Amino acid sequence: MDNTVVHKAGVAPAPSRVVLGRERLLGVPEIRELTGLGEVAAASLMKESGRCLKLHSHLYVIESSFFAYLHELEVTDPCSM
Repeated sequence: MDNTVVHKAGVAPAPSRVVLGRERLLGVPEIRELTGLGEVAAASLMKESGRCLKLHSHLYVIESSFFAYLHELEVTDPCSM
């Protein structure tokens, strides 16, 4: 896996992703990117999953746990149109 980061002028680099074996710890920025939610909504979703970790005042969730939670929501509370 190539972890090369290309910086654009005037843009601060995003924090690097933490990889645990084959799992990644996703922070609020990654959850925002995956879901399209804002910062507060992404953090709330992470917390309500019950799988959120707080390390050095930052929130993280293990990638597979987060997707498992989303699948549980899909099954238990499907939206109807």
